[in-house]
Amino acid sequence: MGAGNSTSPSGTSLNITNFVRLCIVIQTELPNILRELLLVKEPSKFLNSHIRSNSYLSKQLRPFEWKVIGTVNTKQYADFDVALMYKIIRNLNLVPPPTQGWDNHIPPTSTETTIGDDVERIRRSRNDIVHNVNTNISVVELNNRFSLFKDIASRLGVYLNKEYVSKIEDV
Repeated sequence: MGAGNSTSPSGTSLNITNFVRLCIVIQTELPNILRELLLVKEPSKFLNSHIRSNSYLSKQLRPFEWKVIGTVNTKQYADFDVALMYKIIRNLNLVPPPTQGWDNHIPPTSTETTIGDDVERIRRSRNDIVHNVNTNISVVELNNRFSLFKDIASRLGVYLNKEYVSKIEDV
């Protein structure tokens, strides 16, 4: 599933603005929700020791990820990106796995709404948008994506007892 529907190499100003709006949500708002989830499920003071005691995860982390993890005591999860947070949530078993499992070739369906399903949706949405070369996003595509993002924000907001939907709507 691509982030855009058009094959046109250049889009209208509105369609490019739509792409930028998607990027803002996927690079700021949804990662902030994952950071809140991590703060609740894995207080930062325990992260380093829990990672080191998980032999699989500690071997999977890249040097630059270890460097980011080194900042957790002073900056909490502020510098963690979606990919690193996903690895930590998944491999430290901080939430139950998605209904179809982690990184399944089939994405979560609209009826699969566990916390793990939403973590998986955030990762997939981020990858889909960031790795797509098409910056021409139609209003229909934008509305579909924002609807998904608001659903994720609503469910995780209930779980974390915080309000996230308005932050997405404000983008």
